[in-house]
Amino acid sequence: MKRAQFVAEQNAKLQQRVKELEKREAQIDLERKSLLIEREKLKAQSSTKHDYISTIQIDALRKELEEKVDELQSMDTLNQTLILKEHMSNFELQDARKELINGLQDIWNDQDLFGIKRMGEVDEKPFKGVCLKKFPNDWEVNAAELISLWQASVSNPIWHPFKTEFVDGKMQEVIDKGDSKLKELRSVWGEEVFKAVADALLELNDYNSSGRYVVPELWNFNERRKASLKEVIKYMIEELKTLKSYIPPELWNFNEGRKASLKEVIKNMIEELKTLKPLKRRR
Repeated sequence: MKRAQFVAEQNAKLQQRVKELEKREAQIDLERKSLLIEREKLKAQSSTKHDYISTIQIDALRKELEEKVDELQSMDTLNQTLILKEHMSNFELQDARKELINGLQDIWNDQDLFGIKRMGEVDEKPFKGVCLKKFPNDWEVNAAELISLWQASVSNPIWHPFKTEFVDGKMQEVIDKGDSKLKELRSVWGEEVFKAVADALLELNDYNSSGRYVVPELWNFNERRKASLKEVIKYMIEELKTLKSYIPPELWNFNEGRKASLKEVIKNMIEELKTLKPLKRRR
């Protein structure tokens, strides 16, 4: 947890530093152009008037320009180094997030605050509820067919029931409630089923608009939003503290006698949870 927090804080500092460096680089470039213009003016003066003072000024200007160029090169080198570090930090965080998503899909269940939500997968509950009312004798078969039909429709890249409009001052794609297919769905099966399909469409449009296939995501079910890496790891540690009496205080690979990567620690924690906690898939 401390490692994840540290990486996140360092990443934020690096991004701020990169912005400052880019601003400084633009300023230096502007100054360099200005100095070059002044040097050319002084050169012209020196060649026409043979002014000794102008020659001294040109020499001083040339020296200042060389210093500015050196400074600019140093800043550029530092900038590239910071950008590389930022990319490495982002890669580590993304790698750790993938490890969590791959490892936790069968561990946490409906009783857990966090888990894996399949973005773009239609919620089955509204379909089951409406089919139970309409087809009390064979509602399960009808619900399964209806869910399969609409999941296929949601995943079909040809169907694009969206329109663009301003939302909070920004142009965004929203559900086109006037779409004939959605209007029929709403009319026949009701508001809750319509909302389940609309939510799945919006999720896929956000997470995988080109491929239109379901994407797993770390999710905070209590607050109905994407979960951060930090809060999921914190929750895992609390679970392990409950299920097991000992948690290693440092991110360390004791077998190899070296500092452990965030991905390694997460993978080890997942294996611990699988051993200590029954595997249940969220419905």
